Amino acid sequence: MATTTPSWLYYLFGALMLVVAAYSLVLLVSSVATRRPLGLDVDISHFFMGLSMAGMFVARWVFGPDAMWELIFAVLLLWFLVRSVQSMWRWGLHRSHFLIYAVMNFSMLVMYWFPAQAVSGSGAMSMSRGSTADPGLAFLLAVTLFASAIFTLASPVKGASHHGIHAPVYALSGTVGSGTRANGASGGSRSNGGIGARLATPWLEDLGHVVMCVAMGFMLLLML
Repeated sequence: MATTTPSWLYYLFGALMLVVAAYSLVLLVSSVATRRPLGLDVDISHFFMGLSMAGMFVARWVFGPDAMWELIFAVLLLWFLVRSVQSMWRWGLHRSHFLIYAVMNFSMLVMYWFPAQAVSGSGAMSMSRGSTADPGLAFLLAVTLFASAIFTLASPVKGASHHGIHAPVYALSGTVGSGTRANGASGGSRSNGGIGARLATPWLEDLGHVVMCVAMGFMLLLML
């Protein structure tokens, strides 16, 4: 199914993906520098997804072969599936944030296995055809990602999309990972000062997740 979506929209999504990737890299460096592993795997996942999605939206921004990305997302999918099982085993049945990241990495694999076909000669996918993927699967994944974005925005516990509802600390303000002591545990902030501390805020972390979910959902709808 061909679409008439303007090319600037693809450049906008591509640029947003690079912003999310850069933001995730800053958080990743901050986490390593302060030796705080909380959310480290999410930062890694967002970083790779951001770089990869930018190349999907704008052909000139493609980095690396498809096989490399497929391997990366397959490893991340397995990682988050294992973490989901561990979380369920420890805390019982709950909405594990690891599970949505497993879905996101599976979605990335689907997009590589069944890419939308560009029908214009521009660097951006200003027009595209649906892929050979099962439309029902693509639609289900897109709806799941949109639902995650809505749930994240509506959730009273900010930062849960990044650290999970069972993070070691809960801030008194109802956010996760802001560094406030709770239940006698030390805080979960990534650093005590500098750009890392200013950017590692729960609402920004949630915003990065929302942007990624919306962009991935949009790309999946192009596959219909």
